[in-house]
Amino acid sequence: METWRPLDGRVALITGGSRGIGAAITRKLASWGATVAIGYVDHSREAKGILADLKRDGVESSLHQADLSDPDDVKNLIQEVGDLYGRINILVHNAAATKFVELKDASLEQWQFVQDTNSRATWLLSSHALGLMRGQEGARFITITNSTTTRIIERAGLFAAAKAGVEALTKYLSFELAPYGIVANCVRPGLVQTGVMKVRPDFAYGVDHERNVTPWLNGRITTAESSADAVAILCLPEASWIAGQTITVDGGYRLWGMLPRRSRGR
Repeated sequence: METWRPLDGRVALITGGSRGIGAAITRKLASWGATVAIGYVDHSREAKGILADLKRDGVESSLHQADLSDPDDVKNLIQEVGDLYGRINILVHNAAATKFVELKDASLEQWQFVQDTNSRATWLLSSHALGLMRGQEGARFITITNSTTTRIIERAGLFAAAKAGVEALTKYLSFELAPYGIVANCVRPGLVQTGVMKVRPDFAYGVDHERNVTPWLNGRITTAESSADAVAILCLPEASWIAGQTITVDGGYRLWGMLPRRSRGR
C-alpha cells in the first residue's frame, strides 16, 4: 500500500527539533514526506542521533546549531536553511528555555534570557523567514507554548510571561502574515514527560495525577507524539482556514484536571 505523504516537497524547519516534543514533530513531519531542517543548541549527541535515524530512513534532513537567545544566531539559522534548500514552507518554533525561580528572586538577566529565547525569537524568526516563506505552497508558521499560561506552576512565572508573549505574537502574526499566504497558529501541549523532568522532578506528580483522573481507557495521557500530530494536522491544506488559534492538546485534561482520583473498578 502506498504511504501517505501529504507534505512531499515541503521544507520544514523545527527549532528545538532534536529532543522531546521537538523530536516528535521532526519525525512526524518527516514521516509525512517533509524535508526537515533540525534546529538545536546543545546535546549534540542526541541531535546527531535523530539525524542519523532520518538519513537511514531516506529522509532529506539537516542539522543547524543556533542559540535563539542570540539575534545573530536566529538570522544565521534562517540564512543557512535558505542557502541549503532555497525556501521554507513550514517553520515550527518549538525551542524553549527558562529559569525556574520565583519572580521575587529573578534577576534582570534571567528575565531577559527567557524572553529572548521564547518571545523575541518568535518575532525574529518570523521576520527573517518571511522572504523564504512568502507565497510558498502550504506555508505555515507554528509556535509551541505550554500550560504555564493557563495554570499556576511553581517557579514558572518567567516562562509563563514569555510563553504568553509567544501566544499573543502568534495571533498578530496570523494577521500580518496572511497577505503573504502564511498561516500562523500556536499549539499548547499538556504536560508531557520530557527531559525537563530532570530539572523539575515534581512535574512527575502532574503526570501521575493526569493518569489517575483521565477518563480515557488504559490511562492514556498527553504524549510528545500527540502534540506532534496536532502540528502535522495544521500543515494540511484542509487546515488552511484555521488561523490565529492557540490549540490545546491535552485530551481535555484542562476540563477535568481538578477532579479527584478515579476508581478503576467501574
